[in-house]
Amino acid sequence: MPRDRARRRFTTADLFALLAGVGVFVLLVSRRPSNRGALVAALAAGATAGAVWLLWWLLRRPASVERLVAAPKLGAIPVDPVPAPVIAEPKGKAATAFRTTLEHLEVHTHGQVLLVSSPAPGHGATTVAMNLAAAATQAGRRCVLVDADTSGRGVSRFLGTGPNPGLLDVAQGRAGLAAASRMWTVAPDARLPMIPIGHTSDDPRRVLEGDELSETIERLADAADLVIIDTPPVLWNGDSLPLAAHADGTVLVVSDQAPTDGVVEAAERLGEAGAPIVGLVANRADTRARLRRHPATRALVRVVAVTLLVGFGFLAFTGAQLLRSWQQVDRDVVDVDAAETILPLPSGLPDLAAADTGDSEDVARFSTAVPHTGDGYRSFLVVGGDAVAGAADVIILTVLPDGGDPPFMVSLPRDLYVPNRCTGGYTRINATIHGCDAINGPTLLALTVEDFTGLEVHHLVRFDFDGFKRIIDAVGGVEICVEYPVRDRKSGLDLPAGCTIADGEQALAWVRSRHTLQYVDGRWRRMPGAGDLMRNQHQQEVILELLSELKDFSSPDELTRAVAAVSDAFTLDDDLGLAEAIALAWSLRDLDPSEVRRLEIPVRLTSNSKGQSILVPTAPFSDVLAEAYPEFVDGADTTARGR
Repeated sequence: MPRDRARRRFTTADLFALLAGVGVFVLLVSRRPSNRGALVAALAAGATAGAVWLLWWLLRRPASVERLVAAPKLGAIPVDPVPAPVIAEPKGKAATAFRTTLEHLEVHTHGQVLLVSSPAPGHGATTVAMNLAAAATQAGRRCVLVDADTSGRGVSRFLGTGPNPGLLDVAQGRAGLAAASRMWTVAPDARLPMIPIGHTSDDPRRVLEGDELSETIERLADAADLVIIDTPPVLWNGDSLPLAAHADGTVLVVSDQAPTDGVVEAAERLGEAGAPIVGLVANRADTRARLRRHPATRALVRVVAVTLLVGFGFLAFTGAQLLRSWQQVDRDVVDVDAAETILPLPSGLPDLAAADTGDSEDVARFSTAVPHTGDGYRSFLVVGGDAVAGAADVIILTVLPDGGDPPFMVSLPRDLYVPNRCTGGYTRINATIHGCDAINGPTLLALTVEDFTGLEVHHLVRFDFDGFKRIIDAVGGVEICVEYPVRDRKSGLDLPAGCTIADGEQALAWVRSRHTLQYVDGRWRRMPGAGDLMRNQHQQEVILELLSELKDFSSPDELTRAVAAVSDAFTLDDDLGLAEAIALAWSLRDLDPSEVRRLEIPVRLTSNSKGQSILVPTAPFSDVLAEAYPEFVDGADTTARGR
């Protein structure tokens, strides 16, 4: 059937439109992988899909109903709940549409006897017949309306006088035309003669085919300018076909839901019976529905649909890639609460080396802090070290306050001398990464940092030197600026004066350099302040620069590829989920790295009883924190020990 073929063509058109749109999207987003580029690509994909569908429709569109039945469209009657709008609402839109339809009908046919029918029930042929007749009478035509609908659902049901006697009675000689006629007032000065169906017999088709009916219609035609006959649906019971022999043509009424194949079949049957279609009337036409079916509207729908489809599809695909990469990241089990229960802080600490015994009490006081509640901020402990040696070389605590205060970071020097819960004595803080007994290294280090700072460690990020280099390379390097050329043969540092986009190798050498030399006045000289404390500054600078690069990712796809490339380059604590990581990244999107405050721990260089160089605190960290962020101390006794 034509409708089935059209459906298949449209399905194929949709498929080609979608493929074209997706192809354009992939091509454009690969050339411009940014948020704006993805948006432009999605819009271009939608526009391409709409254009392809519209072109397909123009080239292979199905023939219109008018072309299929070779008849003009006489008019479109809008949806109206009033059964007889010409009479009840003479100035309404429907009344105007019926009058216009009548004018078109008179232009396209000179037939005097016209059938009004529909392919199937429910299209409103009776309403159209009644209103066309009323419009013709109001226009001054001598019109007769005849109900020949043997189903009993014709014009007669609107009469208060009943259907008897009527057409079938006249055709069988049981009544005359005068007795069968009714007069319907359709205007103050206009009356419409109407003949109801009459008594239906057991075989109404035989009556409709008889000569008596033919003579009755001829008599009506002699007395009127126009005879409109309301007939049953063409494809329903076949009773309309015998009437075709007495008519000059048919006005076929179709609604928006009329199937094309049914309209074509009805037209063929009427033509064979002798009453070809003189025109189509679209009844109960929904203007909005016609607009929805218009090819331009349908193309626009596909533009929007494909734009949304590729856009959300791209986000879903990117999200799935990000989730897969996130799941590949190694995890550290960090349970500080359990470790604190197993390893209580020693109540009495031994003196330091003999040379420093006079300072032992102060060192003990300064090495622990009153714990601050974990509310009001989020903290991340960044730990980097040599995978071979196993010691922590980089220990940086970054804190993000919730109240709008700027974030801060503090480096804990690897040689910082602090109480060790495992040994009951002192140790350099970087050694705690080895852990003890049932407590793993990341947990013990986090617990030690909490002891020293009084701040809870919420999350931990750990990487080795190779992972650090890969992360730097994944973001395209970081900028390092120096006033003079610098080098350090032990770390492999070698940078020219000015600003350099350093790769992972040089960035690692920069943050590890403890013996930095700079070329000044033709000589290599030791950089002032070179050592662990300056190295801590370099580490913070590189991390801030890395943050700047991460903020500059122009699209989720670019970020996803970067995460996938370095997913095995770092380790996270088992508590940090993807949703929280995304929320953190979103909260940092407007952060200016230059606004991050960098706190310094006051220390003094000395040595322990084993002759190892150590850094001992000269003031509690609470004092440093209270000066920069008073709300973090909340009046706590900074000289108290324990947690």
